Amino acid sequence: MTRRSLIISAVGAALLFVGAGCISVGTNPTAVASDGGIFKSVNKGDTWAQKAAIPTTTPDRRSISGVSVAYIAQDPQDSNALYIGTVENGMFYTYDGGESWFQSVLNRGRVASIAVHPKDKCIVYATSEFKLLKTEDCSRTWNVAFLDSRSDKQTKAVAIDSYNPDIIWLATNSGDLLETLDAGESWASVKNFNDDIYKLIISPVDTRHVYVATKGNGVWRTQDGGATWTDLSKNYKDFAGTREFSDMVLAPSEPKTLIIASKFGLIRSVDGGDTWSKIDLLTPAGSTVIYSLAVDPKDPNSIYYGTSTTFYRSTNGGVNWVPKKLPTSRTATYLLVDSVNSSALYMGVTRFK
Repeated sequence: MTRRSLIISAVGAALLFVGAGCISVGTNPTAVASDGGIFKSVNKGDTWAQKAAIPTTTPDRRSISGVSVAYIAQDPQDSNALYIGTVENGMFYTYDGGESWFQSVLNRGRVASIAVHPKDKCIVYATSEFKLLKTEDCSRTWNVAFLDSRSDKQTKAVAIDSYNPDIIWLATNSGDLLETLDAGESWASVKNFNDDIYKLIISPVDTRHVYVATKGNGVWRTQDGGATWTDLSKNYKDFAGTREFSDMVLAPSEPKTLIIASKFGLIRSVDGGDTWSKIDLLTPAGSTVIYSLAVDPKDPNSIYYGTSTTFYRSTNGGVNWVPKKLPTSRTATYLLVDSVNSSALYMGVTRFK
């Protein structure tokens, strides 16, 4: 694989201690901020229930109902184990499908991306400020797996190779894409995309196929593990507004099916990004901001997306849509379809200031 010869060592193997002070997580269930956190549906989005409880031995009620959610990750081995990265309050996790939540020692700041080891549920990676953090003991302690010397930069996305979990990809807001072949001991620079990287996806079938989505410089694909890259935006340039990226998903059951949400709306490729077609929505192109996007891991025709007011569902590839009012005053910023039970969906919401 062709890379710059610079090898970036993982700085700081010492244990990272994060302040254990209390944070505001919506302890008052009647407060204005109490409609945040996570919502769960067991019927594909027809109805939603807020899942926010934090167990306590005191009379005080605690919850995550005040947090804004940036990311949701599900354990590949245990669908009841989920992790959420928040905008300001670090990371929370649940082992019972959202019925109860616990706060990680990562209890402050933005956690934009989380990746769970496909074979060892106690190994988790999380982006935090200009670092990538790693736990090997189910979130009890965290170590620094990567540290950017430029403290004004941010790690934005992390993904684990499902075939070889020692291979991890890391993206930053300065456009840097990095890779480790030894689970974070050392790093190599793969490519700079000259723009903030918003999304990073590895194909579950052929992990040499990786997709990188930037804020405004297009979506890129490698089919040889990062040696060469193709700018896919050249293939969908006729759809106005598609360079203003919002979200991207890959259909696990048909891993050449890729859907992109942008200012234009939704476009889809069924050949890994070589050709694209628009998905007709109920709203005119460019008139609605899509903040979150998901596809059923078992059925590529079941597509979901969220806006600031509405949740949309299609079960026939976008031919028809069912709109539902959001169960919150906040914006639907992350959607996840349960990997085992396709009727179960998780929605993370955010209050924009």
